[in-house]
Amino acid sequence: MAWKILDHTADAGFEAEADTLAEIFLDAAEAFLFIAAGPAPGDFSETGEFHTFFLSAVDGEELAVSWINELIFIAETRSEWFLPLQVRVSLSPPSLSARGKTVALKGRALSVKAATYGGLQLRTSPRPFLRMYFDL
Repeated sequence: MAWKILDHTADAGFEAEADTLAEIFLDAAEAFLFIAAGPAPGDFSETGEFHTFFLSAVDGEELAVSWINELIFIAETRSEWFLPLQVRVSLSPPSLSARGKTVALKGRALSVKAATYGGLQLRTSPRPFLRMYFDL
């Protein structure tokens, strides 16, 4: 686990530091899944359908928030988790492509309403770092 949960009185947050932006965004997805569903049970490894999607934004911070909010949108509208296997991130222009599989929520409650800009911090050097909070 390359991320850690942050204490917060009303919301939930995490921090991640990695060697690349792609790793940061993968860590963000993992932290979101942990906060939204708890520790990943074994049935997350079941065979799912593969999907690819693309996001663009005006800057890196918007890209990070849009990434998590897209994962929430998929969970809410399709009753599926998107489990990213590969993420490519560019900040010039800010864009992301993700390839992964979807697996059924299987009755798990989605406790995260949205990723927020409050307390958001994204940096690219000296090592990529992301701090983000979720509205619960």
